[in-house]
Amino acid sequence: MPRVRDLRLNPVKYETFLHRLWAIGEEGRASIQRVTASPIVSQGGECMASFYTAEGTMILACSGHLRFAAATSNAIKKLIEWYSRSPGFFDGDQFFFNDPYVAGAHTFDMMIIKPVFYRNHPVAWVSSSIHTADTGGVLRGLASEIYHEGIRIQGMKLVEKREFREDVFRCLTQQCRDPEYVGLDLKSQVASNNVCAKRYLELVEKLGLDFVRQAGAKMIADSERLARARLRNLPDGKWFSRVFGTAWDRREGKVKEYLVACAMSKEGDDLLLDFTGTSAEMTDSTNSTLAGTIAQIAVVMTDFLFWDVPWSDGRLRPVKVHVPEGSILNCTFPAACGGAPAVGVQAKIAVSDCIARMLYSAGYQDINAPWQGIWYTGGPGYFYGGHNRDGIPVAQGLYDGHGSGLGATPTRDGVHCGGNMNIPSGGISDVERIEMQYPFLYFTRNFHLDGGGAGRFNGGTGSFRIYMIYGSQDCSVSYHPYSRLPEGVGLFGGNPAGIGGVRAVYHTAGPTLLQRLKNGVYPIRPDQIESGDWGTVAHPAEIKGRVNLPEFTIVADFVGGGGGYGDPIEREPDMVAKDVRRGIVSRRIAEKIHGVVLIRGSLVPDKIATLKRRQEIREERIREGKPFSGTTSSLSDAVRKSTNWKQIVKFHEYLAIARNGKTEAIRCLRCGHLFCPKHDNYKLYALRRERDLYDLAQRLVPSGESYLGGYLEYYCPGCATLLQVDGYCDAFPNSKEPLHDFYQQP
Repeated sequence: MPRVRDLRLNPVKYETFLHRLWAIGEEGRASIQRVTASPIVSQGGECMASFYTAEGTMILACSGHLRFAAATSNAIKKLIEWYSRSPGFFDGDQFFFNDPYVAGAHTFDMMIIKPVFYRNHPVAWVSSSIHTADTGGVLRGLASEIYHEGIRIQGMKLVEKREFREDVFRCLTQQCRDPEYVGLDLKSQVASNNVCAKRYLELVEKLGLDFVRQAGAKMIADSERLARARLRNLPDGKWFSRVFGTAWDRREGKVKEYLVACAMSKEGDDLLLDFTGTSAEMTDSTNSTLAGTIAQIAVVMTDFLFWDVPWSDGRLRPVKVHVPEGSILNCTFPAACGGAPAVGVQAKIAVSDCIARMLYSAGYQDINAPWQGIWYTGGPGYFYGGHNRDGIPVAQGLYDGHGSGLGATPTRDGVHCGGNMNIPSGGISDVERIEMQYPFLYFTRNFHLDGGGAGRFNGGTGSFRIYMIYGSQDCSVSYHPYSRLPEGVGLFGGNPAGIGGVRAVYHTAGPTLLQRLKNGVYPIRPDQIESGDWGTVAHPAEIKGRVNLPEFTIVADFVGGGGGYGDPIEREPDMVAKDVRRGIVSRRIAEKIHGVVLIRGSLVPDKIATLKRRQEIREERIREGKPFSGTTSSLSDAVRKSTNWKQIVKFHEYLAIARNGKTEAIRCLRCGHLFCPKHDNYKLYALRRERDLYDLAQRLVPSGESYLGGYLEYYCPGCATLLQVDGYCDAFPNSKEPLHDFYQQP
């Protein structure tokens, strides 16, 4: 970056530049969405326009897909390193780039990057990025090496000196199943860059090149300054989180569990994220490159910590990341990484969990429990193949997942079907648009019953869908073993994920279903598919990565919800009853988890029965919970009998560090129970109960297999308040040891 002579710019002129640049980026993003053929982009919002200095440092990203903007800086710097001499950069050039080992999450993240020239000198870069449906290669679910995942380009001139190169365009698109689809995606990016570059040069003409350069440098410097200021105002400490997931072990032909471990340390104005302990890379495509993981972390930082900091590379300078090479979050070439966004969600959940706890320790209330938790994965996936009823190749990705639930907060529920943390301005595809492109006939898409994590405030529920294959003889879908593991995280006693929903393929009687449909009858809930004799679950005896979906096959699926916040039996009974009436929470969960008994017929709380049920739950917690350490406090009798305790740090909804003289200890805010000194792990002395997932869900996954883990619930020994719900996985015996999730620096 050129040295900035003076950052004390005219403030009015500077603010004009900043807001105008944002508006230009939004105009560029709108250009992508108008030209593209992809519902992922036009309706889902998976696109981005962004601006960079002449050296490749991001000045500003706009409100599209945040993962793309963070990754493009790496791509530009590599273009400069590799191609400055040959083939060189000229006014009007535009480069295609999609190598996930350099930038982006997987080959489906496509960037087109344009150098901006002013009076024959390069002064900046603009970039447009999208998530396309197909880049050739094997159908998703079958890859075990990056070579299987389609075109992987480390920079190629699609436009040279303003001339669109048909030879390059055909080389890229003709490797894909639907060249017209991908071709319009590429042309939409070229159009966006043309708009952004033209408008950027208009700013240069209006404000002067020197001012524009200094203003861009100031935006980057301001972002770093504001990010560091945010960190300095937060307490020093360490926070820990772990999230489980599963991949498909291609060598063994079975499910393979993995662990994402995150240790977050904050000291002064520096933040370190250490993923030591994360599982090794997988043999299928459930991997993320280091570049992909860094891009995912940038999303979390933007959404949960630096939301009010300008979105430039400056905001990430205080953040250091360590990811062991060869792990699932830093896979080694040539590992496949088509599933990087999925494993990236697990990394984002772990990081956002740590950030929420850190912010709460500083007194912030505008925090969320992590998003996109899911009861179990596996079964039918999102990636289809074959042809639709018009003989057009099926675009692989179906993105109803943009209707995920958001995490609960200390003051309200999470947003139902609120979106995807990647895309602040994202959306969900219209059903009619999906039916036009895919061989699907939707029966329903609605709120997912019991889809959000239960808590004093519930996590937002995601959506579920039921549809039938119609008009295709060769449709197929990605298909993995069922994970049999909940994959979310809740806050301060909130449940990690909702326990409702069915993800399954159902074989049917075939064309005879049409007559029933003509009568206006069809299933609108997953349980009606088998009970109404519409179809039976079809789980393959051998997992191969994909399954065929014969015409008239029915598929049921659901997407993730948000984590809950606080003890579920503290939820207002009227709120629980309202959730039942809206079809978001079932009567069974209302009574079993929230302890709310409803009057039959009226669906209003029975106040006396609810008080009795909640008292029963508390007594059950005391009766069945046992402290891991064998004792409910490590403090002496004399210390515990002291009454002069003063709160120092409230680091938890129900717990605080309190001081009495020279003694600092962790204390329950409800009943005053003293657990241990502040640097010890309170979970060692809390009452603990292991919860069986079958007992909670009342059913197995559709394959009929048993669960691979469960929940560890921790209660206050004095008042039986639920303090924390941690997941464990049988494949990791150490995961049953109490996770020390908070450590305050001396």
